[in-house]
Amino acid sequence: MIISTEMAQKIVDHLMGIVNRNVNIMDCNGMIIASGQADRINTFHKGGKLAVDEHRVVEIYPDEIDSYTGALPGVMWPIDLTKRVVGVVGVTGKPQDVRPMANLIKTVTELILEREMFLADYGSENRIKEQLVTLLFTDNRDISKDDIVNLAEMVNYTFNLPRMVTVIRLEPKINDSAFVSLKNLLSDRIRECVSKAIKEATFFTAFDMVLFYKKDLCILKSAPDGFGSRKFNTFMSGVIDILKSVQPPIKIKVGVGGWALNDSQLQHSYREALFALGYSSANTVCSIYEFDILLNYLFDNKCTSYDSCLALQELRHNFDKVKDRYDMHKVLECLLANNLNISLTASQLFIHRNTLKFRLEKLKKIVGLEPCHSFHHAMLCKFLLCCDTRATMSKLFIDRRIN
Repeated sequence: MIISTEMAQKIVDHLMGIVNRNVNIMDCNGMIIASGQADRINTFHKGGKLAVDEHRVVEIYPDEIDSYTGALPGVMWPIDLTKRVVGVVGVTGKPQDVRPMANLIKTVTELILEREMFLADYGSENRIKEQLVTLLFTDNRDISKDDIVNLAEMVNYTFNLPRMVTVIRLEPKINDSAFVSLKNLLSDRIRECVSKAIKEATFFTAFDMVLFYKKDLCILKSAPDGFGSRKFNTFMSGVIDILKSVQPPIKIKVGVGGWALNDSQLQHSYREALFALGYSSANTVCSIYEFDILLNYLFDNKCTSYDSCLALQELRHNFDKVKDRYDMHKVLECLLANNLNISLTASQLFIHRNTLKFRLEKLKKIVGLEPCHSFHHAMLCKFLLCCDTRATMSKLFIDRRIN
């Protein structure tokens, strides 16, 4: 790592405010690149050069300054980073007075530089993830597959695993004048800390991806072996616990999209997660699988087609389990036509009232819908019938073309 003059001067200014001594930072050629004494910047320091060449601490006493070009009494410590010397930090003063202080300053300088390196690596990794996710979330068939593959390899992304997109919005808690200090809460440093904590959690796997995307925390949670509600709740609780530990405290809003069975469906899961996020209040999780949110999504103009709604597709899959066995299409069609009147529906279907109730119990158990008890459920049943009719008509059309 080459220390920039800007970074070096920031470190010097910061440390001098603590130790009340002049601090110099030199590059590997012995040139002073930052100092509390502006006239010494860009001058050669022989003691600094010696500290680099011999990789040792150099102490210069008042009676030795004539032997060290550009030097004043002080202590020079090599700056070690990634197992090599990247520069020298020096503190002006009699060595016996500043020796412990110089050691501390050297350590703090290395920690600051290590942090900057880590943040630079994090920023680079997140930018690659952003590029990849942008392509995955875009419905553009002109995108080069090679571009996606190259980006995926750089961040170890595995294609075509079932994934659910979760979007988390983090906002500062604004209670008083502290807002001024909190408004920059989601700095790169805080973002890196949050991402790192989630990636290191036990519920996070090598197939998952976490990144900050368009200012929101975005998690692509994989489920190669299935992911029931219990596992999801454990995962979501773990994420929220980590976010609640962030200081200063933040508000947390979560939107959860549907399960994408392949990468081409990720754009739909992301769109659903953003929609659900709009219903989330502070510290709550809202999912597209909540029937009131799903219904609003289907009526919203952001839902370009019912076939693209992942949550509705799962509902249809469960509906297919009861449709033929209990003649559920006809049951719901008749029930809705009769304004959810059980007795009238049973009469028109020529079945006993208890038989109809039994079938509706199966609908509740397997699909989760209770049309007679909820307007949202009744409307979703209507959507299921429309999808079922369209699928049947499409099949008939294909069959006629073949024949």
